[in-house]
Amino acid sequence: MDELLMTEIGAKAIVADTGPEEMVLPEEAERKLGWIADWLNKSPHIAGEWGLRRYIDGGFRALFRGASGTGKTMAAVALARGLGVDLLRIDLGSIVSNHDGETERNLKAIFEDAKEHGSILLFDEADALFARRTEVKDSHDRYAIAYLLRRLEAFEGLAIIATNGAGELDHDVLSRVDVIVDFPMPAEAAREQLWSKIIGAVKMPKSDGVDGAELARDYALSGAEILRSTRLAAMRAASAGQPLDMNLLRSAASERVAMRRNG
Repeated sequence: MDELLMTEIGAKAIVADTGPEEMVLPEEAERKLGWIADWLNKSPHIAGEWGLRRYIDGGFRALFRGASGTGKTMAAVALARGLGVDLLRIDLGSIVSNHDGETERNLKAIFEDAKEHGSILLFDEADALFARRTEVKDSHDRYAIAYLLRRLEAFEGLAIIATNGAGELDHDVLSRVDVIVDFPMPAEAAREQLWSKIIGAVKMPKSDGVDGAELARDYALSGAEILRSTRLAAMRAASAGQPLDMNLLRSAASERVAMRRNG
């Protein structure tokens, strides 16, 4: 399908600006992502040759749960890159329409495009539509949920539902999920790894005093926030014609903390 048309109806291929190797996740999350990767590589055998198609559909659905910036999208990128397929991020807010039949047409187009190209679907920020059914008041939203669940049931690829974990999901959604992967805010040890990886990837002079452990101890940031803090500090260092140092990194990290507090 035309890329512009897909964008207009709420689906966009993700082009990540960081690599999956920069992720630092808990062991349990890594293990469950491994299960999904195994399914991606072996799904025809699991569903067909192993006789399971008699009992279940051929698709796989994963719930990625965690606050913004904790690695949900990057994990989806890693899975797509590992298989060499596209990852389509679905904006559910753009898909749901008040015009009769338009929501159905939008979803049908997305699922058919994903089937044709073997794409992975990522339903991002899905909390609003996938909340408990009793909390969904709008009739168009209820219809969208019902139709989307039917399409998910029939989809034979990988569909990922990403939520911030703040609300309780509807039972009909959870009953269709094969695995839940939690993405917690990184602990201090994980933050130290993230600071070290990201600062190490910056191709510019750095002062001898740069200390990822100190930054991890003093700033409880997510992986995405650590990345953006490093970017800001590096930009300021380049503008000033000086090495990347702790003063710039601390200033940028403090700015991220203030942004979260004021947001």
